[in-house]
Amino acid sequence: MMRLPFAFSSEQNMPAKSPITLRMVYELVQSIDARTTRLEVTTGGLVETTNRLVETTNRIDATLLVMNDRMSDLEQRVASIEVRLEVLTRSVESLIQKVDVLTDEYHAISAQLKRLEARFDRMEAERLERRVSVLEHKVSELENSGRS
Repeated sequence: MMRLPFAFSSEQNMPAKSPITLRMVYELVQSIDARTTRLEVTTGGLVETTNRLVETTNRIDATLLVMNDRMSDLEQRVASIEVRLEVLTRSVESLIQKVDVLTDEYHAISAQLKRLEARFDRMEAERLERRVSVLEHKVSELENSGRS
């Protein structure tokens, strides 16, 4: 075996080593070659994984764009519904005020009607009393004229 004529010296602040042989260099190159091959295999796997991740990310991006469009549509619909709900709320509040006014008027009319009914009942009773009196008087007259 051939020995290489150099070794580390103390001038370089490194410990002196035994001379490097061609066999040692060959084994070192073989070791580096094996490691490089394993790194290439690993790198190939990583590239494949990265490519799949890129594809997945692209699909996710496309899905997010579709979802963004749908969300925009939904936001517009919700805004439209909110406007209509506000209009309906105002209309209902207006109707509630009108119903309150009508309820107050109904109670006032009912009370007045009850007063009128009580008044007419008294008037009707008086009128009926007069009619009965007149009839009793006529019957008495007829009885008296029939006896005479």
